[in-house]
Amino acid sequence: MVKVSRWLFPQILILMILGWKSEIFLSFLFIIIHELSHYYAARALHVEVEKFNIHPLGTTIELQSIDELSHREEIIIFSVGALSNLMLAVIFLVIYKWLGSVFLHKCFVINLALGAFNLIPAIPLDGAKILKSILSLKMLFKKAHNIIIYSSFITVVLFCLILVINFYYGKINISILLITVMIFIETYKEKGRVMYIIMGDIIRKQKKFLKSKYIINRMISVHYKEGLLSLLGYTNKNTYHIFYVLDDNMKMIGEVTEQEVVEALKVYGNISLEEYINSRNKNTLV
Repeated sequence: MVKVSRWLFPQILILMILGWKSEIFLSFLFIIIHELSHYYAARALHVEVEKFNIHPLGTTIELQSIDELSHREEIIIFSVGALSNLMLAVIFLVIYKWLGSVFLHKCFVINLALGAFNLIPAIPLDGAKILKSILSLKMLFKKAHNIIIYSSFITVVLFCLILVINFYYGKINISILLITVMIFIETYKEKGRVMYIIMGDIIRKQKKFLKSKYIINRMISVHYKEGLLSLLGYTNKNTYHIFYVLDDNMKMIGEVTEQEVVEALKVYGNISLEEYINSRNKNTLV
């Protein structure tokens, strides 16, 4: 399925008015190569492409079953696009040094810009996805997600400073303006989705378990006054979590699985673990 962003045509029209016709054509050509690199890396890891998006930043692909991949496999898929552009930049630079063609120099600059730009750690760029996967190897998903949100907002601030400086010197960069707005909107939307993402990961673990017939467990001890919602922040997508609930004397008063947490949130809301265990014990006695 192909989806075209409403931001695309206004930006193309503005850039064509400014006389950037050849740059637009070459940029989209190399962006397609960028996305094909993602595509073939995904296929090599047995992931199917669900949707092909066309937007002001170029094109992106949405992958099926990507949640079943390890963080290292995610890093491979997310990295190959920018790496393909940087490799092309090196190739065009070498040929340019030999032949001295203006066209080759333009191809070098565009690929260098695309490769470097996509490595910026800002949503929805590849750099943010790569950094999130790297951080998720060392820390909880929620913390990694929050770092990416901060990184994206910092990028927006830096781009705004660039726009202000350009405006001060009498220049207006429409591309940077549109990119800044898009990063801000995507980051703002992503900011409030972390718990929904985590709950979705928990639900998808069942499919992964049924497919592979096993899943790695992780046990975590938590204080009995903690709220149910806070437990989701301790989870990650590739591990099934079991929570040991401890009182002030570190005596275990109960055990709760992550699946129970999701079901309890639907029924009781964000109550404390103490309240949930007491309620569960009463229901068991009845």
